[in-house]
Amino acid sequence: MKNRTPLAQSYLDRFETAVSTLPGHESRSVQALRRQGLDTFAALDFPHKRIEEWRYTNLSALTKATANEDIPSSDLDVIQTAALDAPFEMVFINGHFSSDESRLKELPEGITLGSIASSLGNGAVFSLSSEEDRALFALNTAFMEDGFSLHVDDHVQSETILKITFRNESGDQNGRHIRNVINLGIGSKLTLVEEHTGTGSYFSNPVTSISLSEGAALNHYKLQNESHYAYHLSLTDCENAKGSIYQNFTFSLGARISRNEIKTTILGSEAESHLNGAYLMRGKQHCDTTTLTEHKVPQNISSQVYKGVLDDDAHGVFQGKIHIFRDAQQVVGDQLSKALLLSDRAGVDCKPELEIHADDVKCSHGATSGELDEDALFYLQSRGIPEDRARKLLIEAFLADVMESIGDTPVKDYFNAIAASWLTEA
Repeated sequence: MKNRTPLAQSYLDRFETAVSTLPGHESRSVQALRRQGLDTFAALDFPHKRIEEWRYTNLSALTKATANEDIPSSDLDVIQTAALDAPFEMVFINGHFSSDESRLKELPEGITLGSIASSLGNGAVFSLSSEEDRALFALNTAFMEDGFSLHVDDHVQSETILKITFRNESGDQNGRHIRNVINLGIGSKLTLVEEHTGTGSYFSNPVTSISLSEGAALNHYKLQNESHYAYHLSLTDCENAKGSIYQNFTFSLGARISRNEIKTTILGSEAESHLNGAYLMRGKQHCDTTTLTEHKVPQNISSQVYKGVLDDDAHGVFQGKIHIFRDAQQVVGDQLSKALLLSDRAGVDCKPELEIHADDVKCSHGATSGELDEDALFYLQSRGIPEDRARKLLIEAFLADVMESIGDTPVKDYFNAIAASWLTEA
């Protein structure tokens, strides 16, 4: 009998009871999918540091317990700012769609937004490849309860912002296994803001699958502002067809342990994948950013830029890989990670990778970390600027270029306001 972590065993022990109440329990195909996910998870258990992709992130604090410690309902560590003003918002509370909290009336024509729970109830089945070896993906498949299904018709180009909000709090042992599915039709365009926040202790395991048809463009912004007692381990997969553009920006401030894992597969020429982000961590927070971009055909572009600010005992991780297949000639791929350490105890691990099997490509990668420039700090102070204000100005300058990569002004202003609040508390 395999020796499993306590949390993994607890999932296996309660599956038979849970599966009879989860969405789609009356559908044999959905039941079969869930059992396939459970079998895969049972063979893998939770990721551990002996797995190369997880060598810098230790989940033992989560897996040795149930991630539901006795934590007060209030969490003053969560950054509070004015909410982003979006005309349409879909709200999930503790992993379940809330129609009362949502604002979805009169969505633009050609945009369909619904609940995954309803889709599962109608017998919809999501694929789980027999080659899938990601434990958290499989666990999500076994226990997924809800999430959003978004479809944009061909040639629909919306200029409005669609917001998806996930609010969490301490609760049952099942965690929050959200499954999201996004499909953009030919020549369509959309801006999506995904926000995760909460109080107390919980485990959030969202999985998002994105498919961009020929010429489609998705601006995908994510704010991870979970409780500092929470665990947020997310997976995002995106497939890019010919001429499609995927722009992702992830802004991470919350969670005790967080991981933002993004895989983009470029399947068409003239397609683009741009993965950017910033993370601000303090205390004993741990933030892991892991990316994989696969160029499978010629003549396309990818870029990755991530910047982090780490204070106290916080720890950051960046693992970025660009994989260029044999026939993928005339590809451009760049990645860059920079971290600013505000404390002698803060640290960062960086592992940029290029795996190139073609000979006509332009690629670069790099990673740096360091402290505030003491000469610049002295210069500002010599001009009469107090030290605290001078430090904030230098941190803002460090973040400025990556924040400028946010193409939607309301989102950029919103994220900058949150960053300013974080710096005020520094």
